[in-house]
Amino acid sequence: MRAWVLAVGLVLGRAVGASTAEGLERWRSGDHAGAVAAFQRPAGEGDAEALFHLGQAHRLGLGAARDVDLALDYYRRAAARGHVAAMANLGITLFQLGRRAEAMEPLRHAAHRGDARAAYVLGLAVFSGEGAARDPVLGLAYVLRARALGLGLAEAQAERLARLLSPEARLRADATARALAAGAPPAPAAVRAPASSAEVAPVDAAPAGPHDKPWGVQLGAYTSEAAARAAWAALVARSADLPPGQVPRFLPAGSLVRLVVGAFPDRDSARALCRRLAAAGRPCFVTRG
Repeated sequence: MRAWVLAVGLVLGRAVGASTAEGLERWRSGDHAGAVAAFQRPAGEGDAEALFHLGQAHRLGLGAARDVDLALDYYRRAAARGHVAAMANLGITLFQLGRRAEAMEPLRHAAHRGDARAAYVLGLAVFSGEGAARDPVLGLAYVLRARALGLGLAEAQAERLARLLSPEARLRADATARALAAGAPPAPAAVRAPASSAEVAPVDAAPAGPHDKPWGVQLGAYTSEAAARAAWAALVARSADLPPGQVPRFLPAGSLVRLVVGAFPDRDSARALCRRLAAAGRPCFVTRG
């Protein structure tokens, strides 16, 4: 009897695994609806990979209705089972929605487990005090960690942020990045300066009520307009995911120049563009101004 039960368990185990594998194969081949169907059973049984991909489907509207709240739920369930990419996507999606404080915990969990995207977004947030206590040294350290993990976008951003710090602060950031790589938790800064929008522009931070400034998608913050224009030219040259006709705006913000695309009348239109770019691997934030 025990042998029969074990045999049935093995068969069921292979079936669940096969369903997840089938879903992944269909997803990669572009059959998103078929993938969503295949993921249902393993997701219902707690398979983290299936839960994560159902989150992707609902976040991007691929093979399922676009539903950000449902996507967040799937990401949370997958993250609770240790899925690092789900932790990262949960944090990044919350951050893009303007729920910055809520985004910090999943971003930290993912960054400390080696997710470069999470480390990058967390670094920008901590550097500027968006959703977390402002700590430029720790913020730069996370961006340096993202660069070490292979995120190309972090290379130029790390150089830009470093130029805003003193040589001593840059040394501390380097040491903190090495500690992060070694798995050591970051030590809190002894003194934290007040948050400032002069270094990294806020995300979706416009106050409620009448506002005559358009919505846009921020792609970066640069030390000069020439650098921002060069970054825009490089993006246009290599990105097939940027819709035609988008006009860049180069907006001064203290010592930086923000590269913002679009001048949308509402937040949802800007979010739609940001989601499209984020799905193609280009981090972005919705902003107003």
